[in-house]
Amino acid sequence: MDLRRIRYFVAVADHLHFGRAADSMNVVAPAVSQQIKRLEEEVGTRLFERRGSSVSLTDAGRQILPECRALIAQAEEVRKTAQAAIAGTSGHIKFGFVDNAICGLLPPLVRTFRAHFPDVELELASLSRLDQLAALESRKIDIGLLPGPIPPGDLDCAAFATAHLVAALPQGHKLAAHNRLTMDMLAGEEFVLFPSSVRSRIVEIVLASCASHSFSPRVTQEANQMHTLLALVDAGLGLTLVPQWVVSPNQIHNIAFRSVVDQSTPYELVLAWRKDSSNLALDSLRTVAKEVSAELEFPTL
Repeated sequence: MDLRRIRYFVAVADHLHFGRAADSMNVVAPAVSQQIKRLEEEVGTRLFERRGSSVSLTDAGRQILPECRALIAQAEEVRKTAQAAIAGTSGHIKFGFVDNAICGLLPPLVRTFRAHFPDVELELASLSRLDQLAALESRKIDIGLLPGPIPPGDLDCAAFATAHLVAALPQGHKLAAHNRLTMDMLAGEEFVLFPSSVRSRIVEIVLASCASHSFSPRVTQEANQMHTLLALVDAGLGLTLVPQWVVSPNQIHNIAFRSVVDQSTPYELVLAWRKDSSNLALDSLRTVAKEVSAELEFPTL
């Protein structure tokens, strides 16, 4: 059914006059009359009684009028939804992130994005780096916040946060007496780290930094989550290295954080998405992420 004819029908029903209906639609009266005639042929019955210049709805016309108004309203909603999708102001984004991003990075990003684009639904999932890469490949997520570097291929990426790792020590640890540490000072100490199976970028940096100073970390405990590692440090089971944004003045654990001055490789989180993604709302998220990234401030040690 031609939506244009539906619009003409509603206009004539509102004005009960073909001329005034035509004026309201910015067309000539014969065009309205012709389209109404075709609509009546299509539905199989007269919709208006015409007596000279007088026009009134038939019983059939009165009955279909509410449905025609609803069709026009639905068409308008479809138009608005399509325009919002094109503008990236509505839609659904499946967003993966590594767990350390919860500490100081993800909250301001999500908060700012929701303030600017309340009609875009964010579906968040905490995933490891490898799981995010697999989920991007299978299109189970639209975008990920994960450690760089990103392997070449089907993904684009943009830097979001970069900082060197800092040492997290139990309060009362002998090294906590120093304001700054070197990697050599960590040799022989007990470490708590992510297991090798997680393929953590943090562990890669830790192992490379230790190797460059001719030692391997003595790992006594392992955990899969950042908050669990910090709890193990709090319990006195060892030290670990964490991104600087994990440091918080409201830290729930009894931990001392110290900078390690001779690390050569920083830890970086990037936003990554498929090059062939058709999700237009991602443009809005990337724009907000760029603004939030420029304003990030990490605690000074």
